Amino acid sequence: MGRSKNLLNYALNCIQRYKLRTIVILICLVVASSTFSAVAFLSDGLVKEGALSLKYAPDLTVQGIQAGRQTLIPTNYVNYILGVAPGIAGVSERIWGYGNVGNTLIVIVGIDVNNSATLNQTRPQLGSIITADQAAAYPLESGHFIDSQTNDTVVLGKGVAELLGASIGSELSILTESNQVKQYTVVGIFNSESGIYNADMILMNLNAAREFFNIPNDKVTDLMVYVAPTDANTKNVLVNDVARQITGLSNVRVLTKDVLLSAQEKTYGDKSGFFSIVWYVILIAVAIIAFNQTVVVGHESKFEVGLLKSLGFSTSDVIQVRLVESLVLGTLAGAIGLTVGILFDGVLGAPVLRDFMLGWANLYPSFQLPFFISPQTILFTFAVTIIPLLFATVIPSWLNATVDPDIAMRGARA
Repeated sequence: MGRSKNLLNYALNCIQRYKLRTIVILICLVVASSTFSAVAFLSDGLVKEGALSLKYAPDLTVQGIQAGRQTLIPTNYVNYILGVAPGIAGVSERIWGYGNVGNTLIVIVGIDVNNSATLNQTRPQLGSIITADQAAAYPLESGHFIDSQTNDTVVLGKGVAELLGASIGSELSILTESNQVKQYTVVGIFNSESGIYNADMILMNLNAAREFFNIPNDKVTDLMVYVAPTDANTKNVLVNDVARQITGLSNVRVLTKDVLLSAQEKTYGDKSGFFSIVWYVILIAVAIIAFNQTVVVGHESKFEVGLLKSLGFSTSDVIQVRLVESLVLGTLAGAIGLTVGILFDGVLGAPVLRDFMLGWANLYPSFQLPFFISPQTILFTFAVTIIPLLFATVIPSWLNATVDPDIAMRGARA
C-alpha cells in the first residue's frame, strides 16, 4: 500500500514538474474529448427526440411516389387498404406542408378529426383507436381541439404559441402557397412530449389544410394506417404483412415506424460521422504529441530514472509511474472535455454544430436543443482520452526505464 502511494505521489509530482508537457497534452486531449462529447450528446439527443416524435406515429405511413419522389396519394386507396387484412383498425388521411408565419417556416398539419369517414363500416368501433392516438400525440394544455366543421380554427404547439406570442382566441395570419393570407383563430395549445412537435407545428382539420395547400378533394399527402392492438410480436408480424400487401399498389411507398426511426438515426449518424473524422485526426495528433512529449521528458529525466533504479526502483516501477501520469492526465482531460461538451450543447446551444446537424436552416423556429448524456458516451469519452495516451507513453517509458542506471546517470550528466 505504501509503495503504491509513493508511486502515485511521485507521478503527481512529475505532472507538476514537467508543466509544458502537461499543458500541451491536456489542451490537445480536452479539444479531442470535448469535440467528441459535444457531437455525441447532440446526436444522441436528436435520435431520442426523433424516437419521441414517432411514439404516437401510425403503424404504417403510405405515401404516393412518382419518379422516385413523394407525391400526393389518391384517397380511393383507403378502401383497398382497409380490405387488405382484418387486423387493420383504420386508415386516416393527412395533409401537411409548410407555411410562413412572418419570417418563420412552420409545419402545418391537417388531420382527419372525423375518423368514421375513413373506417371500414363493418368495424366502426375501431375508429376510437385513431382518435385516442391523436389525443395522446397532441395533449392539450389549454383550450379545445379542432373539429371537422370549422375551417378557420387551429391548434398550436406550445413553442409556436410562445414564438408568435399567441394565446387562446388570438388571430393568426398565414401566407399560403398562392400568396394569399388566410386568417385563423387559435382555439387550443398542445404540449407534446416531443419538443420538435411543440416548436414548429400548427394543427387544422383536413378540409382547412386542403384549402390552404389547394389540394384536390381526391388527393392527400399521405395515409396513416393503424393496426389493431395486440401483443408486440403478433403486431409486428401483422404490420409487416400489411406493408407487403400495400406495396402491391402502384406508385406507393410504405414506411413503418422502424424504417422512419432508422432513417433518422442514419441521417444524424452520417452528419456526426463528419465530425468524427475531424475528431480522429485530432486524436491521432494527440497521440503523436503525447509520444513526442514523453520521449522529451524521458531524455530530460535520465539522471532521475538512474537515481530511482539505484535506490531500488524496478523497471516496472518506472513504467508504472509514467502510466499513472497518463492515467491522471487522461482522466482529468476527459472530465474537462465532458464539462465543455455539456456547456457547449446545453448552455451555448451548440453554435455551428447545431446548424450542421439540423440542416443549416435559418427559417425554422428555434427550440430547446435536445441533447442526451448517456453512460455509454461518458465511458467512451474517458476511454478515448486515456487509452491512446497510455499506448503513446508506454514505449518511450519502457525505453527510458530499461537503461542501465549507471549509464543513465553518466549520460544525463554529460
